[in-house]
Formats: sequence, structure tokens, C-alpha cells
Amino acid sequence: MKVAALSTLLAAGALRVCVPARAAGPTQASTAHHDTEFLKTANQGSVDEVDLAKFVLKKTADPDVKAFAQRMIDDHSKLLDDMKPFDEEAGVTVPDHVDLETKAIEAKLELLSGKTFDKSYIKAMVEDHHKDLMEFRKEEASTGYPAFKAAVAKGESVIKEHLEMIDQLAKKNGIAPAPVPGM
Repeated sequence: MKVAALSTLLAAGALRVCVPARAAGPTQASTAHHDTEFLKTANQGSVDEVDLAKFVLKKTADPDVKAFAQRMIDDHSKLLDDMKPFDEEAGVTVPDHVDLETKAIEAKLELLSGKTFDKSYIKAMVEDHHKDLMEFRKEEASTGYPAFKAAVAKGESVIKEHLEMIDQLAKKNGIAPAPVPGM
């Protein structure tokens, strides 16, 4: 499996803060399923991101990569905790394990070491966070549920911080970040 698959996996769920819509009106009712599905994906993405970051902490010697991985653990764990009330409201159960694709990505990264390992992880995180920001903006624009929109806006600020961190780390390691429209 290519390391690029990591970006696909994490882009699908990492760092999304969402709140399921309540069926209080036509706009909110029409987004309820979409928002709940987004929450499920976000939860799995956060579980996967925490697990992957823990794996990276054990394998990397680069202090900057370690700092980024620790930040992923801290922020995604907090996001999972913050979403518990909304999970309950939507009847969503947070997964207690990573998905098979994440296990496969970790197996691929296990074969790498040193700078090759670090650069592969950094590149994947650059791609992931650029995609996450775009998906987050799209989700924020698509919901008619005010509480959900506020949670997305709050989460977007965290994504921007992660994006700035990983772009700086990429530049430091000779990896060109992808352009982000609107930034």
C-alpha cells in the first residue's frame, strides 16, 4: 500500500469536529444523516490518527516529528472527548480500534526508517491536512444546523494550526506543501 493511501484515509476523517443535526426544521432535518455520517467518519479518523501518531512516536528520532505526532494525539483525543455528547445524541459509537487500512499503512511505514520514514509520514500529513481543511470548509458551508456550524468553525482553527505546523516541518525537510485555496 502506498503511503499516499494514508492521506486518503486521514483526509476522510482526521480532525473533523461535527455535531449531528437535530430534526427541528427542514434544513436541519435534511442534514441530519449527512452530519451523523460525518461524525462517524471523523471519529474513526481521530482514532486512526491517534494510533498512527503513537506508532510514529515510537519509531522516529526527529524531535520535530515527535512534537507534531504528540500534537496529533493531544488534539484528536480532545476532539473525541468533546464529541461524546454529540455521539450520544446521534447514537454514534466511537470505534475502539483502528481500521484495517490504518493497520496496513502502519505495516508499510514499519518497513521504513530514519529520514525516509519521517519524510513519508510528513508528506502524508501535508496532503492529509490540506485536504482536511478543504473538506472542513465544505462541511461548514453545507450544514444548516447552527451548533454544528460553530463546532466546524472551532475545529477549522485547529486544522489551520496543524496545517501551519506540518507545512513548516515539510519545508524544513525539503517537501513542498500543496497550495491551499483561500489561505
